[in-house]
Amino acid sequence: MYYEVYGNSNKPSLLLIHGNGGDIYSWRCQIEHFKRNYRVIIVDSRAHGKTENGDKELTYELMAEDYNSMVNHLNLKSTSILGQSDGAIIGILLAIKYPDKFEKLIAMGPNLRADTTATYSWLIDLTRNDLAKMVKQIEEGNNSPELLRKKMHYELMDKYPNIPTEELTKISIPVLIMSGDDDLFRPEHILEIYRTIPKANLAVLPGATHFALGEDSEMFNYMVDHFLSNPFKRPTSRAVI
Repeated sequence: MYYEVYGNSNKPSLLLIHGNGGDIYSWRCQIEHFKRNYRVIIVDSRAHGKTENGDKELTYELMAEDYNSMVNHLNLKSTSILGQSDGAIIGILLAIKYPDKFEKLIAMGPNLRADTTATYSWLIDLTRNDLAKMVKQIEEGNNSPELLRKKMHYELMDKYPNIPTEELTKISIPVLIMSGDDDLFRPEHILEIYRTIPKANLAVLPGATHFALGEDSEMFNYMVDHFLSNPFKRPTSRAVI
């Protein structure tokens, strides 16, 4: 796995996990901001960027194990995770399986399923149509590494994730669930995730899409900073009244 490290090694660690088809460059609007107060670790996920494909089917569970191995390799302690899209899914899986290794999780635009209860039919249709075109190109003899890798990405989106909602109750660390107010995933699904995680906050970014980290990095970075630097709390209006 290819990775880069920024900031002071004496600062708290922040692991950044990019989305489908992305790479380290996806976080260009966050590196300069967060390296001032964190040791920022950014990785190219399996079959992305400069990291090799491997010889197994690409799944979120497999990538989560990759990241767990990376955390062990770097001997990271008290690490927080910032994940976007596929990175948010991977972050959720890490928080479910390895809660003792992580301090906090920020999950921007996650989904638990790849069906219309989570996302929109137009996105599913677009993904499958593009995937069918890739399969046809490969059948016609185009076996370029770029095309084969892109096919892996689209197959991942088409078939996965398949995370049972009740698995979220295993997450014991504080979590910030984020989305744009016009995200790729239904607001009802984002609420489902937020309401199921025991220690979760919710941030819906106004005038933002699934790609808010680049569209309005100032707002995005502020929300992440605020969550990371303050003790977790989840007050209720009923208690205030």
